[in-house]
Amino acid sequence: MHPVIEFYLEKRNSQHHLSLQDMWNMPPKLLGDAYFFIPWLYPVIESSKWNKSIPVFTQEEQQFFNNHPDIQRKYLHSIDFILDYFCLYREGDRVFAKPELAERKVWLRNIGHESKKISRIIRSLHYCGHLGLAKNLQQLAIKLGSEKGVIQPETLAIWENILN
Repeated sequence: MHPVIEFYLEKRNSQHHLSLQDMWNMPPKLLGDAYFFIPWLYPVIESSKWNKSIPVFTQEEQQFFNNHPDIQRKYLHSIDFILDYFCLYREGDRVFAKPELAERKVWLRNIGHESKKISRIIRSLHYCGHLGLAKNLQQLAIKLGSEKGVIQPETLAIWENILN
């Protein structure tokens, strides 16, 4: 069985010996500065350039992940968890900015690979059976990236084409 599936079924820990519950309880500073948790919480079907220790999903594994109700419930909790860090929230397949984001000048910090995390989450949502949610996050990320902050034009271009 795929390590990320076992992780979501709470039958194994990450390579850093963290459980799913441990990751959901990580402090905001660690969420912002670290990347080690991203491949475990937000799986994709293509190999990472930087982390070769997590195998990619086969088509069968992706289908299992997408069709398992308990995994999907936990996966959406992981989505809500990271959206909260980014001052966003989800209602069904829609993503919205929290009111306190209006008061901030910058949405994403220029450290901790925050824009790469957003890219990964959009791709993961798509691959994990939530295309509508992926499209809504994509649109909001482009809007917020253009209005609030230090997002590079290259990143905006990636976000514009990420679901093509």
